[in-house]
Amino acid sequence: MTQAGSVNDAVVVEVPERFDFAWAVGFLGPRAVLSIERIAAGEYRRSLRVDGRAVTLAVTLREAPAPALLVRSSPALAPEELRALARRMFDLTANVEAFRSLAAGDAILAPLVARQPHIRLPQYGDPFEALIRAILGQQVSVAAAATMADRLVRLVAAPARGLDGDVFLAFPLPEMLSATPMDALRGIGLTRAKSESVLAAAVAASRMDLESLRGMSAEEADARLTSIRGVGPWTAAYLRMRAFGDRDAFPVSDLGIIKAMRREGIERPAEVRERAERWRPWRAYAALHLWESLGANV
Repeated sequence: MTQAGSVNDAVVVEVPERFDFAWAVGFLGPRAVLSIERIAAGEYRRSLRVDGRAVTLAVTLREAPAPALLVRSSPALAPEELRALARRMFDLTANVEAFRSLAAGDAILAPLVARQPHIRLPQYGDPFEALIRAILGQQVSVAAAATMADRLVRLVAAPARGLDGDVFLAFPLPEMLSATPMDALRGIGLTRAKSESVLAAAVAASRMDLESLRGMSAEEADARLTSIRGVGPWTAAYLRMRAFGDRDAFPVSDLGIIKAMRREGIERPAEVRERAERWRPWRAYAALHLWESLGANV
């Protein structure tokens, strides 16, 4: 591990050995919402809400003298706050060696993990953004979900702070989105049902401390999440995975997972669920590798 410190205006964040930042950027790229995030020359740059504040981050990988992430923000955040954000966003504290050991003894996971042994679970910094984007992503392609999210941000957003002259919008706060007329959401291409779900989620998030779900059991978090209109078991599992860092979350009904498991001769959802029990407590990592095995932006 590298030593944490500062380089110019960048905070240096230690990374695990052979951390695959290129894979993370490749995962995030097709999902990028251009009004709030961009990738260029290997740097991931985005706005996000930190304790309600709009902040713009830039993250890149330093190769020498030892690999590390360089993280900058506008406005400037305290170094430890930036380190915490980066560690969460790229799941740098996960003991991935334990997952690789589990996978090595599994006929399905072993060859998948051998191809991409150092990937980690990318996570949203803002759970409300994750909630809305998960709803927008239901039953549509990755590209369509990113397009809808971009239209939504451009409809209901305020500017974020610029960084190096690069200016983003900030993902709307729950109260901003809940005040948006239904006709305006329909006007950007959302169906009535999805518009209603987005508005219901915004109202629920304004009354619920989403961040508190991070410390709950899977059962408690699922119960809270599925009480929100438009959030079913798939969305709840996906949110626990990518918004709250639950490394054992497993969206069993996900179409990509179903397709990947069918290639292994496992057809029925009950069979998928039963096989996935062998992968506890790393089922979210198993899901990442199943998605990766499809070679598509699932």
